[in-house]
Amino acid sequence: MNRKLERNISISKAVRKVLYNHPCILDSIKMEIVNYSALASKIKGEVERIIGRRNIRPEAIKMALIRFSEKLRRDEKNLENKIRSIMERSILELKGDISIMTVRQERITYKLDRIMGIADKSRFFQLTQGTKTFTLIFDRTMTEEMVEEIGCENILSHIKNQSAIIIKSPSQVLNTPGFMAYITSQLARNGINITQMVSCYEDTILIVDRSEAGRAFKILEEDILGIRSEV
Repeated sequence: MNRKLERNISISKAVRKVLYNHPCILDSIKMEIVNYSALASKIKGEVERIIGRRNIRPEAIKMALIRFSEKLRRDEKNLENKIRSIMERSILELKGDISIMTVRQERITYKLDRIMGIADKSRFFQLTQGTKTFTLIFDRTMTEEMVEEIGCENILSHIKNQSAIIIKSPSQVLNTPGFMAYITSQLARNGINITQMVSCYEDTILIVDRSEAGRAFKILEEDILGIRSEV
C-alpha cells in the first residue's frame, strides 16, 4: 500500500522529501548559496526513485526546488521573528552553587515525600523523572541532608559546582518551535556545555559548569540586549 502511494507522489512532494533527508542542503537553501540547476541534477535520481519513474526533466525539479526554497525562507523568517520576539521579552536569572544528583528510582520512590520536605528549604530545586532514575537539581547547602535521606548506595551520579541560568519568557514560548534549539545553539557555538536542561512552563533552565556560567550568561544577555536595541 505504501509503495503504491509513493508512485502517485508529485514532483514537489518528492523534492521536499529528498531535501528533508539532507539537512546540509536545507541549510544551504536558507543561506541562499544554492545553484538550483546543479542541485536539480544532483537529486534527480533520488526524486525518480521516490516517484517510481525515470526521465523526469531537470527543469521540473528545478522549479519545484525554487518554489520550495521560497516557502522555506518565508517560514524560517516568520519563525525567527517569533523566537526573537520571545528573546526580546525574556529575563535572565543566575543561581550559583548548584548540585546535580541522579539516583535509583525504585529505591527512593517511597522517600519522595521526605525529599520534597528537604526541597522546601532549598532556594532552588528541580526533579526530573527518567525511565529508571530521578535527577535532582538543588542548592549545594542541601547536599548533606539529601545524601543522608537518599543513601549513598542509591546515588548513581553527583555533579557539583554547577550554576543555573533561568530564562523567564512570555507564554508564547510554549507553542513556538525552535526556541530551545536557538538557545542551545548560541551556547554550543561558543563551546559551552549544558549539563542539564529543564523546561518548566515559561521557564527554560540551563545547568552549566560554574566556571562557564558567567560567560554563558553574558552570551545570552548580549543576545537579548542586541535584539532589544533593534526594536
